[in-house]
Amino acid sequence: MLLCLTLTLNAVSAAANDTSTAGNSTQDTKVNSTTTTKTTSTSTNYAAGSPATIKVLIYSGTYAASDCVAGVKTSLASANTNNLVNGVKFSYATSTKITSSILSGYDLLVMPGGSGGGYYLKYSGIDGTAIKNFVKNGGGYLGICAGAYAATYYTHGYYYGWGIAPHVNAYAVGYTGNLPVTFTSDGTSVLKRSGTLTLHHYNGAAMYLRSSGAKIFAKYADSKTGYKGYAAIMGDYYGNGRVVLSGSHPELSPQKPDILANLIVWATKTTASTTPATPSTPTTQKATVSQVLTAAASVKNFFETNKRLPNYVTINGAQLTMSKFLYLLSTATVQINSGSTATITVKNVKAPTNIGGTMKSGNLQKSEYVAVANKIRSFMSSYGRAPNFVNTKLGNINFTKLVYTFSKVLAFYKTNNRLPNFVSVSK
Repeated sequence: MLLCLTLTLNAVSAAANDTSTAGNSTQDTKVNSTTTTKTTSTSTNYAAGSPATIKVLIYSGTYAASDCVAGVKTSLASANTNNLVNGVKFSYATSTKITSSILSGYDLLVMPGGSGGGYYLKYSGIDGTAIKNFVKNGGGYLGICAGAYAATYYTHGYYYGWGIAPHVNAYAVGYTGNLPVTFTSDGTSVLKRSGTLTLHHYNGAAMYLRSSGAKIFAKYADSKTGYKGYAAIMGDYYGNGRVVLSGSHPELSPQKPDILANLIVWATKTTASTTPATPSTPTTQKATVSQVLTAAASVKNFFETNKRLPNYVTINGAQLTMSKFLYLLSTATVQINSGSTATITVKNVKAPTNIGGTMKSGNLQKSEYVAVANKIRSFMSSYGRAPNFVNTKLGNINFTKLVYTFSKVLAFYKTNNRLPNFVSVSK
């Protein structure tokens, strides 16, 4: 039986489609022509000052699934772009071999999903002793699916792992598809999530404590795996290092970059900043309509994933507050409706003073939301700040919903090359 078999091409496409971002694209630069490729996102949003940078190495060699590797990379790019962990930036590289010399200089190793944990354990290109020493000496480890099996103490009926999660055993699971996981109190503290969430699953481990000492961050919430109540995501300690294991795939669709990012933060003992990020903008900043469309799609995806607006977006190298972005959204909507694609000058507007407003759910027709966009622009020009709300036939739509609503409008335009006939707004 193979554990964590290579995933389908559909999963690759879905994961890639979940990671559109504002600003510049990701760049790949070869560091070592035979083993390692370094990747850095150039569209990073993080706190003012000097952010903590976590150096991540992702195994991408024999037996690793290429879509899992790609999903980890796009998740980290999204974490940088959308400032998912305040004050923390991720740099990352891929390597087709794992040795002590390659691990040196990195803070954490990711062993992704693949053909099976047993293959990782036996493959000569992966030095298990080097991994154990790396973690023992303070390095972090993230194992997903096959990478989780390989790190446990024992997988029932199959093999002993590297044992870098010494308090964790696993059962082999034969289930493929989406399934719900429920977060524990430890999971809420570490992952900033609560309740139940759907993740992708491909034969990943059902884990449990073989002895006290590890933490359970999430459990399987139903019986699809045959292991309801067993651990889906865990954290453990080995020497001076920390290990996180996930039976399911937060890096694949429905992708949850914040979960992966926060697991890495915990495993590397990194402290996120509690000070809100302060965006910076050049004296005169301009944005093309195309750049606004790209940023709108990113903000829409971010809001739907995290149920909040990002701290800011990066457009043309500048970090823009949501107030300035709302000006761009409303201006781009009005221009597109009139047939203009002229470059937009960013207006230096302040944040709303008291976000509020009561409304009912419903649809705004095209003429109605274009009128709202004009109201927003007029208010900002008159008062130098974003509105707390705008009055419509649905009631007073507050600032947060205005940003999300017009991000939806322009994301639709980006995909369909036309403005939608109407946009839905929920209270």
